[in-house]
Amino acid sequence: MIRIKRPDLKVGEKTKINQDNLEILLIYLGADRFLAFDNRCPHLGCDLSKYGVLIRDELVCQCHFSHFSIFSGKPIKGAAKKPIKIYNVKIDGDYLIIGQ
Repeated sequence: MIRIKRPDLKVGEKTKINQDNLEILLIYLGADRFLAFDNRCPHLGCDLSKYGVLIRDELVCQCHFSHFSIFSGKPIKGAAKKPIKIYNVKIDGDYLIIGQ
């Protein structure tokens, strides 16, 4: 579990969190809703804070156009065969708690 100060992000913005040997992609959806994933695409390890795009209910890695479900992490289409790890995000005042 990681506890971080809530970042100042606009709706749709993303940031990379590096803490406790983890590299996590955090995306702000607005209205106190966040998504968090491993920051590296399971296909070839592309940096999703640079190449990841959220399209409806899919996280898309633009390196090789792998699409992942934001609900399950499973690959939907593209080159990736392994799922991407999803983290739970809870709000605790001015902090976010990111956990397994």
